[in-house]
Amino acid sequence: MNILIKAWSLLDKVYFYCSRLEYVNQEAKNIFRVKLLTYRGRELFLTNGTSIRTNDTLLKIHLHNCLLIGETMNMNNDTKRALYVYKRVEESMPGLVDFIRNHPRKDDIKGIIGITLLHRGVSRLGFEVKDIENSHYRRAKQFYMKPLFLLFHLNKQHHRKKENMVPKFLVMSKEQLLGKYLQDA
Repeated sequence: MNILIKAWSLLDKVYFYCSRLEYVNQEAKNIFRVKLLTYRGRELFLTNGTSIRTNDTLLKIHLHNCLLIGETMNMNNDTKRALYVYKRVEESMPGLVDFIRNHPRKDDIKGIIGITLLHRGVSRLGFEVKDIENSHYRRAKQFYMKPLFLLFHLNKQHHRKKENMVPKFLVMSKEQLLGKYLQDA
């Protein structure tokens, strides 16, 4: 098991470098790594009236999965693990707000977007779940995410229904993010 985790960690370092990700706050062990992107998908309509259109600037969020695997590898209970990840994400959201507020292109950033297989309960964090319409992109993400999911659940009895293994967009407008997580300065 440790060999698989070390191999994934090595691949993660290569991915981090090649994808031009940056840490939100590595010293604080913020769980997010991010990069700016120009949105290229179908228009997404959010409940607060924001629409995300082609060419809008978004901050793409990535969970630091290797860090999470290391922190949860001794947890044998899926519920406990899920609650831990939820708490880590929730604790990291104010750092994401600070990152955006201090970013040189803060005025251009319209929202945040991520892709995940684990999307149950994320609305409590402020995210909206949207389908990935492009089937090729969805399958490519699924191809990458399934091995990570299995690595995360190594040595655990976990049987996930196939329909629950479909990646989805998690989206939040900048206004929603600031309204929910901006801490008093």
